[in-house]
Amino acid sequence: MLDIHGGDKADVLPEALITVCYADMRRIARRLVQGDAAGRFIQPTELANEAAIRLLKSKLDGVADQSHMLALAARTMRQVLIGEARKAMAGKRQAPAIITMLPDTRKLVDLEALDHALAALAAHSPEHAEIVELRFMLGLSLGEVVAATGLSQRTVTRRWQSARLWLLDHITA
Repeated sequence: MLDIHGGDKADVLPEALITVCYADMRRIARRLVQGDAAGRFIQPTELANEAAIRLLKSKLDGVADQSHMLALAARTMRQVLIGEARKAMAGKRQAPAIITMLPDTRKLVDLEALDHALAALAAHSPEHAEIVELRFMLGLSLGEVVAATGLSQRTVTRRWQSARLWLLDHITA
């Protein structure tokens, strides 16, 4: 990934971070709403735009590089999708749940239930939750997660397998 900091982090504007990452943000948004009820609530471009707006309104002082920015964007998109689902469910008609597929499982899960399970996992083991966010939200392969985290292939694989099983158990409980 490209390091957008030419030297001094204070010189990087939030707009520059968003501009560099926007194409990847749209890719992540397409992946999140692809073939799902989420497409009825919000289109991928709208999701990426809403995430960009929210990120621009927040302070992006601590963002280190493009991968960090994309992780923040993916988390923001998940929050936007959950907010949209809640708004739709609050209406007069019961809206369908936003369903997504957990990577490597072929198991469809409710995005809101996954968000709750991921929050519980983060409280239990932030290291495992980070692997899930990189794999699921950013769509990184195991090799890319190894490169992004600096962990060994074996450690990433073990954490991914145990986190995936923990989440599935937590969601189905």
